[in-house]
Amino acid sequence: MIHSPDMPDLSGIETGNGDAHPLTLTIANVLRHIEKDGLDINRIMDAAVETAVRHFDAYDGSLIVINEAQQIEHTCYFQEEPHRQKPDVFLQDVMREGVAGWVIRKRRPYLVTDIFTDKQWLKRPELRANNATQSAICVPLLTHGRATGVLTLHRQNTPRFQKEDLDLLARFAAEAASHVENARLFAAAQRQLQIAALLNEASRAINSSLDLNEIMKSLLLQMNEFLNAEAVSIALVDEQSKELVYQIAAGVGENEIRGLRIPSNQGVSGWVMEHCQPVLVSDTSRDPRFQPSLGDKRTGFPTRAMICAPIQFKGDVLGTIQAINPSDGSFMEQDLNLLMNLANIASTAIANAKQFARTQAAEAQYASLFQDTINPIILTDLAGYITQVNRRATQLFRFKRDELLGKHISQLHAPGADLLEASTIQNDAVKVFTSKIVAHDGQTLSVEVYARRTLFEQSEILQWIFHDISKHVELEEMRRDLTAMLFHDLQSPLGNVISSLELLSYEIPPMDPGSPLLYMLDIAKRSSERLQTLVRSLLDINRLEAGIPIMERVLVDIYDLVDEVREIERPNFEQRRVAFVEALAPALPDLYVEEDMIRRVLVNLVGNALKYSMEGQQITVAAELTEDQGGVLFSVSDQGMGIPVEFRQSIFEKFERVRHSGADSKGLGLGLAFCRLAVEAHDGRIWAEDAPGGGACFRFTIPFRVPDDFGKP
Repeated sequence: MIHSPDMPDLSGIETGNGDAHPLTLTIANVLRHIEKDGLDINRIMDAAVETAVRHFDAYDGSLIVINEAQQIEHTCYFQEEPHRQKPDVFLQDVMREGVAGWVIRKRRPYLVTDIFTDKQWLKRPELRANNATQSAICVPLLTHGRATGVLTLHRQNTPRFQKEDLDLLARFAAEAASHVENARLFAAAQRQLQIAALLNEASRAINSSLDLNEIMKSLLLQMNEFLNAEAVSIALVDEQSKELVYQIAAGVGENEIRGLRIPSNQGVSGWVMEHCQPVLVSDTSRDPRFQPSLGDKRTGFPTRAMICAPIQFKGDVLGTIQAINPSDGSFMEQDLNLLMNLANIASTAIANAKQFARTQAAEAQYASLFQDTINPIILTDLAGYITQVNRRATQLFRFKRDELLGKHISQLHAPGADLLEASTIQNDAVKVFTSKIVAHDGQTLSVEVYARRTLFEQSEILQWIFHDISKHVELEEMRRDLTAMLFHDLQSPLGNVISSLELLSYEIPPMDPGSPLLYMLDIAKRSSERLQTLVRSLLDINRLEAGIPIMERVLVDIYDLVDEVREIERPNFEQRRVAFVEALAPALPDLYVEEDMIRRVLVNLVGNALKYSMEGQQITVAAELTEDQGGVLFSVSDQGMGIPVEFRQSIFEKFERVRHSGADSKGLGLGLAFCRLAVEAHDGRIWAEDAPGGGACFRFTIPFRVPDDFGKP
């Protein structure tokens, strides 16, 4: 047996010119004659193999043609007559481990004197050893120093192939190589043109529809045009479960495979989805990723080979596209490339179709909600002209739908009523205001309106949502009238009670200061004064909420004001054993305020701090100029448990109180509401924060504003 290391290097042999052997001249003439009718790769390969088999008296012969990536592109087998040899798994093994692969890689011929004893020769499993002598010769086809194919002859009788046969076949292959390579390149170019036309047609067909099923059907049609597989299918990712769901299939088992769900970490398709990479599996029995229990068990058809590519859009995997069991034996890299191109074309169309479907569903849902909602809704263009109304809006305004369309939104509001200009509604912020509308029958209704800019049917619009608050407004007005009447009626008898208690204190004969009678009288006086303060606060709250401006302002000395607060709360400080600390900046100017109102603000804040102070702690009242020196910044801080962040806004609303462990939550929740309204009526601001040493700190500002004519007669 003669191995290739003993053979001459034939990499430089490219033609049979020079001392041409009759065989090389014969094959050259045959191939040139065929080329006159066109560069048909199959005819040229058939002629080359048949000529070699007949001249060398071989039993059979084969020619394998490869591309630049050393992948099999064409095969020919001749035994009595030529036919195509399927690039099956065995042929792939031959190229990887057998003589043909060795010849390609080494670019040297190889002589096999006995195929049953040569370790390099791979025998088909069905081939049985017999007494006949079997030998083989195998030579590379070289073009410009690159191996472009391999020619193998097999002889089953004597004499065995000799070195002279190997040399002659090498010359033969050198002469045939350029013809075969030219035909291969021409066939590759023709295939690329066909693929380009196919992809162009696929792109046109796929992108001409927004129907997801139509897109996938068109895609399957284009796949079968070139792949000729037993079955092709498309699976899309379920956005909720993240499973692959086979949506559409064609070929064997197509009905059974539809609806199959595969987890992202199972099977070849699951692997492709998870890793976002295409894959070619020549033999599924050798690939650990393949799980026959997923698909084959369901369809009843075995999967021998498959290619699978991800369908991805902007980095997200939308699904996978796969083909199984090619009719010509095994898939090539060019088949996988074609599948990837189809997946890339389909990705945008599928993403658009899914988005279109979601948009249609959302619009249908919105239309249903728009009509069935209990709230009256009107849609206008950005200029304010009505383009759409729902049923509740027609009921509220008592107009027919056609009568409302085209009207300007301002035409629905009563003359002089508050109305938000359409041009002021920007972005997606919701504007809320109250107004009055006039129904078709002339009835005036109070409404609360929510207006915002939004998208509807791909256009920007204004959405106006109305709440009929007529009953609420009527009840609120009645409540205010009743409250005002009640508080005014309380003031007179309460004043009489306080006056009577004062007179009574003078009429009682002198007695021991610890007398129970004096103690009860003091309790009655202080409770009456607290009740009077509460009534005044409620009256002020009503007045301030109604927007009535403060009229009775005077210049107030800040130091005297704080001293008065100290005296008012002195009994409470002594009873709770809490220290009162003043921290007033020097030379503070007088404030132009309603004195009693600001005094009650400080009394409320100090009283509130006392509720949350323990024995031995202190409450600090401070005042200083604001940073811009345009006013005074007051602060009342304690050393209690502080105010949680989530309550620091709501505590200034009426009837709101802080409720947490250890807090004294007695009271109506009106004190801080009054403080806010009183401070804001003086154009100031009030807020709560953490005290520097722990506890709560309430701060408020009062600006310096004295009219120019103050003090003039």
